[in-house]
Amino acid sequence: MILLDSSALIEYYRPSGDPAVRSVVAAAIAADLAAVNGIVQVEILAFAAGEEERRLLASDFQAFHHLDLGPEQFNLACDLGFTLRRGGVTVPATDLIVAASAISSQAELYHVDGHFDRIAEISDLQGRRLGAANSTSG
Repeated sequence: MILLDSSALIEYYRPSGDPAVRSVVAAAIAADLAAVNGIVQVEILAFAAGEEERRLLASDFQAFHHLDLGPEQFNLACDLGFTLRRGGVTVPATDLIVAASAISSQAELYHVDGHFDRIAEISDLQGRRLGAANSTSG
């Protein structure tokens, strides 16, 4: 299973998105390996440009696997955030929850967000930073 972070999905849906990211995300979708969770869904659907786009995105999201978020994931997100903060690193709560979702589901996380690289340094997160962002930090 591959959990697609919103950072990767934004590149995928953006007409001018990174072609390398778009290709990898498309392959995951075509192989029926693409998963999302409620955080990713909100990050994408709530910020659609209009009702038509929102409806199309919602239709696409119906085809993805959905990873549940519950106490286990939120507790793990708290632990990840606490550990990172003690090391002087602050990561947005949404990224902590997405990472915890991937870890607890044993899914690989596809992303274009340097926060996940930091989380992987202190956890069992299996992430793949996509596209040109591979060589930069974010």
